[in-house]
Formats: sequence, structure tokens, C-alpha cells
Amino acid sequence: MSQLTDTIIKLVDDYKIKSSNENGQNFLIDEEVLKEEIKQAELKPSDVVLDIGAGFGSIETLASKQCKVIAIEKEIKCYSYLIDKYEIDPNVQIINADALEIIYPKFNKIISNPPYNISDRIIDKLSFYDFEFGVMILPNTIAKQLLSKENITKFSTTQNIFFEFEEIKEVKKEAFYPVPRITSRMIKITKKRNDILQEIFRRKEMLLKNAFMNGRIALDYKTKRESKQEFQELPDKIKSLGNKQVKELTLNEINEVIKYIDH
Repeated sequence: MSQLTDTIIKLVDDYKIKSSNENGQNFLIDEEVLKEEIKQAELKPSDVVLDIGAGFGSIETLASKQCKVIAIEKEIKCYSYLIDKYEIDPNVQIINADALEIIYPKFNKIISNPPYNISDRIIDKLSFYDFEFGVMILPNTIAKQLLSKENITKFSTTQNIFFEFEEIKEVKKEAFYPVPRITSRMIKITKKRNDILQEIFRRKEMLLKNAFMNGRIALDYKTKRESKQEFQELPDKIKSLGNKQVKELTLNEINEVIKYIDH
């Protein structure tokens, strides 16, 4: 076993972390996978990396030698360990919080192996942030949706409005401790340039017509009257969806919106 494997297993035992497949706590123990993840991030001294679900700080150990790292960790035992380890390191900022509940500090890259059970919600939350790109290890169930060109889902269609997804490599189950039930994939996630579709689909609670108008106002500095007129000029099949909340649109309806509303 590698030094990383020995270290993580010992820490899990010493800190009595109740790791399980149910809560998504699976710690990366494969040193080669970790090094590849760091390499793919193409780190520069000016970068600020966001790590969601930092665990015992494996990413921080390597990335902090090259740039600044913001580590978010909810588990108080892991957080206490991270504080002790990095309290005098100016390149590491440790935050004890639920990654789904907080506002992230400014960052420009991501290196993260988020808990499996919230990885889809993490991707969704990242759509609200501007950054260059990230390298993430995601469960196969989520990664396949994001990468597939055939088995299209509502989730993948929406996220492809915001991001480009590229597979880097498959990650075997044995790369984690405890061993999860499914394999994973390391993917590169690149933020697309902001456009009207992104402005619409960030406003999930709004009616489609209001999301469109507010998006035009925010993106193109249109007046309320101009944005309303522009919506009225859209095809009838889009206008007919105007009084439906964005989050309630079906996959077919989302595709119609994408088809008829220019980027």
C-alpha cells in the first residue's frame, strides 16, 4: 500500500469517521489518481482552487505548494484535523460548512472529489459561479449523464447549458476507502461564457417569461419594455410556456427553449 493509503485508513480509524456509501464519505487513497488530478488542473501561482469535501486534505497537501486553496469540509472531525495541519499555512483556507448552504469565496479553479450523495447538487450550484475550469471525480451515475450524447436527461441538458464536460479517465472503486459500490470518473468541467440561456436557467423559481425578461435586462441592459417585447416576438410554442416555472419545464420543453432562444 502507498503512504497515502496507509495515512487515510489510519486517520479514518483514529478519528472514528463513520464512512459509508449512504452518506457519500469515501476518501481517495490512490496516490497516482491524486497526482493526475492535480496535474490536470494546470495550476499556476495566481490560481485559487476550491476543494469541496476536503476530507483529510490530500488535495491541499499537493495543491497548496503551487497556489492558494479554499477547503470546504462539513465533518467536524475532519475540519479539526485540517485546522491543526494547515493553521500556519498562508496558502490554505479552511471552512467548516455545508457546501450546499454557503456562498463560496472567489475562486478560479476547482479540484474536488465531492461526496457522492450531493455531487449532482454541487454541479448545479457551481452554475451560479464564474471560474475557468475544474477537475472532479464524480460517481459514474452522474458522470455518464453529463458526458453522454445519447442518454440525455433533464439534468444533463440543463448542465450542458453552463458547462463543457470532458472525460479524463475512469477511476476504479479501489481508489477510495471505504470502497464504494460504483466506479467513478475524473472529468474536466469548463465554464461556458455567460449567455441568455444561462441567465434563464439560473432563475429556476421564476416563470419562464420573467426569467427571460430579467435575463435580458441583466445581460444586455435591456429596459423592461424592450425585454417584454422581445419575449412576445418569440415563437408561440415558447410563449405558451411563459407562465410555467423554469424548474418545472420538461426535457422536451427545455429543448424547445434551447432551440428558439439564441445564445
